[in-house]
Amino acid sequence: MCLERASTTRARMSLFGSTSGFGTGGTSMFGSTTADNHNPMKDIEVTSPPDDSISCLAFSPPTLPGNFLIAGSWANDVRCWEVQDNGQTIPKAQQMHTGPVLDGCWSDDGSKVFTASCDKTAKMWDLNSNQAIQIAQHEAPVKTIHWIKAPNYSCVMTGSWDKTLKFWDTRSPTPMMTLQLPERCYCADVVHPMAAVATAERGLIVYQLENQPSEFRRIESPLKHQHRCVAIFKDKVNKPTGFALGSIEGRVAIHYINPPNPAKDNFTFKCHRSNGTNTSAPQDIYAVNGIAFHPVHGTLATVGSDGRFSFWDKDARTKLKTSEQLDQPISACCFNHNGNIFAYASSYDWSKGHEFYNPQKKNYIFLRNAAEELKPRNKK
Repeated sequence: MCLERASTTRARMSLFGSTSGFGTGGTSMFGSTTADNHNPMKDIEVTSPPDDSISCLAFSPPTLPGNFLIAGSWANDVRCWEVQDNGQTIPKAQQMHTGPVLDGCWSDDGSKVFTASCDKTAKMWDLNSNQAIQIAQHEAPVKTIHWIKAPNYSCVMTGSWDKTLKFWDTRSPTPMMTLQLPERCYCADVVHPMAAVATAERGLIVYQLENQPSEFRRIESPLKHQHRCVAIFKDKVNKPTGFALGSIEGRVAIHYINPPNPAKDNFTFKCHRSNGTNTSAPQDIYAVNGIAFHPVHGTLATVGSDGRFSFWDKDARTKLKTSEQLDQPISACCFNHNGNIFAYASSYDWSKGHEFYNPQKKNYIFLRNAAEELKPRNKK
């Protein structure tokens, strides 16, 4: 179904000039297509993107040969593509929920995908058999899902708007553990042995996952506005050591768990704002929709409702790059396992309400070569 549509789109585009695998848009017979700025960075477009806003992106783990990308959407589906080395994307399969899919992740061996939905369930999709079964149940939409692989246990962690964090053995219909949250879960990240969960009313909790999950510390939020995204970062010896937290007020906090000098080491920076960040003129301020750390360099990407992505070096406290502006928000992003590919999704995030929603506007997922642009400038 989606394959047919893709090939007709490709055939139609090639009438207007060539479209190479690397996202160079074809020129039309009326000259250059300046009006269309859906892909100003000329990145590779993923074939057959979802039909509604894209909520999450995740690349397969290094245990799987090649690269596979999943995307969850408000069209109630999760899709999987194979990403070939030449940039070509091949739709492989898809699964449905009965409500929007809000989050998705992979098992560490790459054989399964876990999805969280507004239908109050989480599912486990076995990619080999292409079967999906329910593995979790909440009393409200499930906002986050993460696979935890500890030396002595494996489980799926789900965070919900029912104000609970639940841990599931995928073979049992009842949770191994339920932890109460102070408020609705808005975003979470897991890098064993650490989990970070951010909630409504600016709640922020760090969990330790050794032996069994338990609350490690509640942290007063370094941000003054609603939490939107969180990503854990590692130190030089690959241990999780802190997190980056993004808010709806165009700002990111870098927070270390046990820094030598908290007042100096922890900081926040402005991003995703119009006419620059160092200006006294009135600014349009946009939400930070996603944060992803580069798996090799430890630099980070942020994406926002302003339709831009930016790359940052948190250690040098510098910006490495900002993209041109897309014609709609960037709703999600991720890196592949070796950091060579940066994926980002362009779709409406409802940040300006229903009057700015245009159902005719298509959603896109773009792939960019990230090997060079995320290197720190002066590697010591």
